[in-house]
Amino acid sequence: MLIEKISPYSLYKKIIKNYSKHNNFVIFKKPYDKKVFFYSHHHSVGEELFLIKNFNHDYTVKIYPKKIYYVYIQEFQRKKNKYPIFYEKNSSFLTYSFEYKNLIKKAIENIKKGFFKKAVLSRSIKIPFRNFDFKNTFIKLIYSYPNAFINLWYDLHHGFWIGCTPELLMKCHNKKLKISALAGTIWGSNNWKKKEIKEHKIVIKYILDLLKSYKDKGTFFIKKTKIIKIGHLKHLETSIFFSFYEGPDYYEILNRLHPTPSICGFPKKESLDFIHKNEGYQRNFYTGYIGIVNKKKMELYLNLRCLRIKEDKKEITLYAGSGITIDSNIDQEYIETENKMKNILSQLIFK
Repeated sequence: MLIEKISPYSLYKKIIKNYSKHNNFVIFKKPYDKKVFFYSHHHSVGEELFLIKNFNHDYTVKIYPKKIYYVYIQEFQRKKNKYPIFYEKNSSFLTYSFEYKNLIKKAIENIKKGFFKKAVLSRSIKIPFRNFDFKNTFIKLIYSYPNAFINLWYDLHHGFWIGCTPELLMKCHNKKLKISALAGTIWGSNNWKKKEIKEHKIVIKYILDLLKSYKDKGTFFIKKTKIIKIGHLKHLETSIFFSFYEGPDYYEILNRLHPTPSICGFPKKESLDFIHKNEGYQRNFYTGYIGIVNKKKMELYLNLRCLRIKEDKKEITLYAGSGITIDSNIDQEYIETENKMKNILSQLIFK
């Protein structure tokens, strides 16, 4: 695959050219990386692609680049935002939702009845806009969240999506596999409680149970749980590694792995049924996965802390969710979704 360094100006020209032709493209930065990559779709199928899958597994976007371009992030000029943070100026957009609180209550009641142990519920809000500043919002995100996977992609049928996800789904190269368990969120001066720790352990157990089905094909090891910080939010993260004796079918593992209990629940079938019957909206690509795939490796992230932008309707849709367990406090779960929305709302720049 040909790779070429370009200037930010050349990157902007390529983005505008592809958008004007309604051609799919993506720009992204991997966690802690110093480069922003650009892929635009070419009709011939190459050896590498950017893969985007929705939550329901019934829609896939594949961007096959003919050539990969990149820009060093220090070449982007960071614009100082002289205006108030968007959500502080427009806090009314975070409208109170009795429906969502009732949904959390219903999930807790179902957990107490023993139907499932955890369900990750989510909601969306829509906000209108006149002129959205794509360029400076993206630049602000890459500087604000260096440890996140920052992405902006365009598809003719689904418009623009922007995200800054902290959660790696899986990363593999040859015989080495890494899966990340990320669940349990606090903010401010709150301390970790039994709820967050139990919620996190459900995700770890799910991943380990899946990997144990490959126990005759390799060995695994678990790293110590650590705390990662994305803006004002803190999450528990545990990395799990598996070394295969021979290269496995990573697509088969991916299909069994997703959706994990960090974005769906546990057991999978029962929690997924509850989500489909009760959540009341389509997640689309929120909590799906996105990332790079080629013959030798995959690097896929869950599509979190994201929003969809409809230029034709001048409308932004924001998404956020939280993991509900038997120890959940309804008010705290509700506030968690507000805080996750503020996590990305605070980065948006409008002209």
